[in-house]
Amino acid sequence: MSTAMIYYLAWEEDDWLDELLDRFPELNALVPTAKTFQMIQELRRTGEVERCVIVLNAAAEQEKCHQFLRLLAEDEQLSRDPLYIVGLKPDEEAAWQEAYPHANIVVITGFAVEFDYDAVLSRMAADLEGVR
Repeated sequence: MSTAMIYYLAWEEDDWLDELLDRFPELNALVPTAKTFQMIQELRRTGEVERCVIVLNAAAEQEKCHQFLRLLAEDEQLSRDPLYIVGLKPDEEAAWQEAYPHANIVVITGFAVEFDYDAVLSRMAADLEGVR
């Protein structure tokens, strides 16, 4: 049986995880390591996970996040899956967008309680369903 899956990759729990859990029952929260990459790669290769959206929180351990993103970029299948990078500061957005032009960079400006998570989560849902 094939499935659709949201992979939330972060070094610690945060507001994004809470918001994603509220919206998506098909969520797998993991730490972005080489072992995690291999697991996702195998699930996609075998077809156990047919479609996925990858959400990487790059607020912490940014060099390790870059290493994980390099692994994604080198994989023929995972490099085409929708990618969202969250947790960045406004002054980091341009550099990350330049480094990962295919990624959806989501930066919260102002207070997190005022941020329109629903708009971003709706885009993720459309990507997960293959609509976008």
